[in-house]
Amino acid sequence: MATDIRFKGRLISFTTKDKLDLEGFLSEPEKKTKTCLVHVHGMTDNLYGLDIVDHLMAVAFKNNMAFFTFNNRGMGTITTFARRHKHLVFRTIGTSFENFKECLYDLDGALKALSEYGYTKFILSGHSTGCQKVTYYQFRKKRKSIKGIILLAPADDYNYQQKLLGKKKSKEFIQLARRLVRTGRGKEIMPLKAEPNYFSAKRYYELYRPGSVEGNLFNYDGKMHAYGSIKIPILSIFGELEEYAVKSPRKMLRILAEKSKHRSSRSVFIKEADHCFCLREHHIQPELDRWLKQLPEK
Repeated sequence: MATDIRFKGRLISFTTKDKLDLEGFLSEPEKKTKTCLVHVHGMTDNLYGLDIVDHLMAVAFKNNMAFFTFNNRGMGTITTFARRHKHLVFRTIGTSFENFKECLYDLDGALKALSEYGYTKFILSGHSTGCQKVTYYQFRKKRKSIKGIILLAPADDYNYQQKLLGKKKSKEFIQLARRLVRTGRGKEIMPLKAEPNYFSAKRYYELYRPGSVEGNLFNYDGKMHAYGSIKIPILSIFGELEEYAVKSPRKMLRILAEKSKHRSSRSVFIKEADHCFCLREHHIQPELDRWLKQLPEK
């Protein structure tokens, strides 16, 4: 059955600092505004992979904000991107080969493009691994133009992997990934028993090794220094049926609330919702609306 998507706006492209071409969709409300809600998708996803994106746009419009959702270099499993050089060349990335720290290039490129359309204030939204990306971005950049962060299902990848495989097996796969990386075979795909999403050895090692930057952003047994250092308002949302939980969703929300530095930060629990909030997206929209309305700056 066909579904009517309420998106209206323009498809735009932009080039990152490392010359990667990315695309995004900019939706603008009728009344002129300087604020844009920017959404970052998770692993293997794309700019409109989940119905939650439609609800984010609706709540942005309700609060007189523009909405921008874009494809980042983690789009799909194995994805070929155009790259600007002396002539057009291509680079194969996607979730399998992504370098997490390069998310800084993607977000820098997106915000720079939006500034050319007149936007000067931003709310960053991330789903799943998008949560790690927006958190890492603000931790590193500390941009005054970013007025708030929305985290939709900020799961603990590092500890979930250990829970899934067991500590012994997990250690064996990390050692395998390390050997492959150190012998110049980092692009080889890991066994599917280790990671069904076709991770390359380098992607696997950088996410699951002890001390991993990405893996420790939402390590709920760790210090979560990066998250705790962010001084702007954060809205964190988990569903009751979160598939990738290593602790109860309510407990993870309590940890996030304890570590947040801003009085306008909030934690929200959605009953009967899974990691993607499937069929429960309408329960998130009023929570987003309530939080956006009480932001001190927007």
